[in-house]
Amino acid sequence: MHIGDKFRYAGLVLEGEVECAYQDQAFNKYNMNHFAAGELFGESMACAEVKASPMQVMAVSECVILFLDFSVLMNGGKLQARLSSSLLRILSRKNVFMNQKVRLLSIKSLRDRITAYFCTLTPDDNGTITLPFSKTALAEFLCVNRTALSRELTRMCSEGIISMNGRKFVLLREK
Repeated sequence: MHIGDKFRYAGLVLEGEVECAYQDQAFNKYNMNHFAAGELFGESMACAEVKASPMQVMAVSECVILFLDFSVLMNGGKLQARLSSSLLRILSRKNVFMNQKVRLLSIKSLRDRITAYFCTLTPDDNGTITLPFSKTALAEFLCVNRTALSRELTRMCSEGIISMNGRKFVLLREK
């Protein structure tokens, strides 16, 4: 989906991964979110009957998407209450996520922004955090320059704050 397209349907990712992003006037790309299998995207805009999408949706990998027509929620019926309840739960989770993202983006220091983001991720039993996307996508998600992100991650490693191996990180200590 391109910026400006009519957003008629929500998409349920059945296989693969998509990202939602927007571009500013200088054509800088800002990654807003990634959606993997089992996740829903575009439901807010579909329910709000947004005429022109402010976002673009792109496949990150080969995908199978089930597009859902949410107009059934507006027209009533027996299924409406169950769908509305499920949709409200999904929208609430996404609202929490977007509030978290706004909080992250309001952090001035790049190091603090990185550390705060890492703290939102759940480590495995060994304390390892696996990034849900590439470092380039992380830079877009955090709205920072990729080179600056790499430089700061390298500094954090050399200072013993994190250990890093590809997309896997361990937070060794708070800065």
